[in-house]
Amino acid sequence: MPTIELAIVDYLILAVYFVFVLGIGWALKRYIKTSSDYFLSGRSIPAWVAGLAFISANLGAQEVIGMAASGAKYGIMTSHFYWVGAIPAMVFVGVFMMPSTTVPRPAQCPST
Repeated sequence: MPTIELAIVDYLILAVYFVFVLGIGWALKRYIKTSSDYFLSGRSIPAWVAGLAFISANLGAQEVIGMAASGAKYGIMTSHFYWVGAIPAMVFVGVFMMPSTTVPRPAQCPST
């Protein structure tokens, strides 16, 4: 089996990528004051953007390529994963979890 060796160009691409990602983090660190700012963006992201992020996180390239290979090997039974697992999970999150994080609820005050 042949071995794969990285050339100097490969290391250069990796270095440029890491410098780029770290540079974005360094440039944006002044806007992040609390953990809520980091994880929830200060609750300023619209629901459709959060939905797109959720879908894109679930449909990464590795999963799409893996499902295509599994479909070529096993046929239509590969879709069982989506029909039984992923689609109901997405519906559950969309119906029950998203409204509780996007709709502000009034604070309850004790009556006097």
